[in-house]
Amino acid sequence: MPHADAAQGTQSTASPALLIDARSIIRSFGAVRALRDVSVSFRRGEVHGLVGANGAGKSTFLNVLAGAVTPDSGTVLIEGVETSIPTPKASEELGFSFIHQELALVPDFSAIDNMTLGLRGTSTLGFGDFRKRARISQEIADRLGITFNLRKPVRLLSVAERGLVAIGRALARDARFIAMDEPTAALSDVECSRLFRIVRELARDGVSVAYVSHRLGEIEDLSDTVTVFKDGAVTARFERGGYDRQDLIRGITGDERGIELREPVPLVAADAPILFSASGLGDGRRVHDASFEVRAGEVVGIAGVVGAGRSELLGLAFGAGKPLAGRMMLNGHLHRPRSVHAAVRSGVALVPEERRSQALIMSESVRTNVTLGNWRAMRPSAAIPFISDRRSSALAKSMIDRLRIKATDSDVAVRKLSGGNQQKVVFGRWLARNADLFLLDEPTRGVDIGARQQIWETVEHAAAAGKAVVIVSSELDELAICHRVVILVEGRTVGELVGPGVTEEQMLAVIYEHNNEAVTTAVDTREEEAS
Repeated sequence: MPHADAAQGTQSTASPALLIDARSIIRSFGAVRALRDVSVSFRRGEVHGLVGANGAGKSTFLNVLAGAVTPDSGTVLIEGVETSIPTPKASEELGFSFIHQELALVPDFSAIDNMTLGLRGTSTLGFGDFRKRARISQEIADRLGITFNLRKPVRLLSVAERGLVAIGRALARDARFIAMDEPTAALSDVECSRLFRIVRELARDGVSVAYVSHRLGEIEDLSDTVTVFKDGAVTARFERGGYDRQDLIRGITGDERGIELREPVPLVAADAPILFSASGLGDGRRVHDASFEVRAGEVVGIAGVVGAGRSELLGLAFGAGKPLAGRMMLNGHLHRPRSVHAAVRSGVALVPEERRSQALIMSESVRTNVTLGNWRAMRPSAAIPFISDRRSSALAKSMIDRLRIKATDSDVAVRKLSGGNQQKVVFGRWLARNADLFLLDEPTRGVDIGARQQIWETVEHAAAAGKAVVIVSSELDELAICHRVVILVEGRTVGELVGPGVTEEQMLAVIYEHNNEAVTTAVDTREEEAS
């Protein structure tokens, strides 16, 4: 197992004392061995990166420390003392706090309520002290750069805003150990930079931070120590400066060759038919003047910061919003879907940014989720209004095989699959319908390297079959495979870059050039109104 010299950066030259020392942790769920003799330690003032494919055991291990999972065997020492963590409350009393990938927030509670829920010292004479909770929440909000109304119910916040609330909840507890599972998945570049600063501040203050991410650049930048998981076991451990990107990838995949860079997608003929176009589109909220087109066989990226209107733009094409201006064309006909159902019937597919709440029925099977809404194809004949189990099973199995979904069979509940396999189920639903226009909103969010590769292969195969693909991704380097990248700033199309091979630097240059123009215009307008 590779090691290097002592970590630098947030790590001092003298080795800090161990806060947590987990030894030989084993945990099985039925016949599945989730953790195989796992030993990981966390030092005070250290950022410790945990990496691995979906289902590698990272989350199960953290759930042991969170008191949510009881190990079958093994020991956990806290400051050298063997300690049992039987419940989440016991974990919190030890000073441990967890930011899970699937945010555990109360939708109808405000950001203030969620940040301070169960927090000690926020009551007076047995009654909740709202002023005290509001003050604590505002201090955390200022630290995170939160500008939205903290009294607004969490269900009305965006995915990125809810992520900031979850981070704020952990910070409010003044924990000595904080575990962050994919904390930047829904954050903009600005919000990510602010979070990284806070992580480094926490480490300097002596807090131990466990940082889980599929974004290996974040792991390399932040971590003093990195532990790699694969198939429930620790396969490698590195100190800062003692490894490179390929070392991490080899540990994650088990492939000594690492991972190959993707080839650019084949070029599309200039006379290929325009399958979808939007002109001067606006919804009166986030989208104001968006225009772009995508040809059959073409992959088009939409780049912009969080809040630029990217998801809302895809929603208009999918019938999830009503345009107040402009027009859309699909397959040569005016596209004005009155509902999502109408858009789907027209051949439009959407893979949304939040698969669990927006795309999947977690308690239902893979088969149910793949065939959802495709009941006509499941009938034995048009005259019989019943679903054929044989047809639905065959269709689900074909998608499992085609997308290499890791599931024991098509009847297993989707909630039991890893994040990457859940995302493949969403893709499978639309591939089963043979949609013409694929709208992909953050398609690789929260999935591991192997699943990410398979998702891009699926995108390329769809384009090769003559489908039109539109991709929104906050990881701008992923858009390099696109034939063209449309730049969206504050709901307006401000430019277009021709690919494939468009770089992140090129996209950011256009985004921030026009962001600055938008800010200047807004300031000038306010000054004119004031005068």
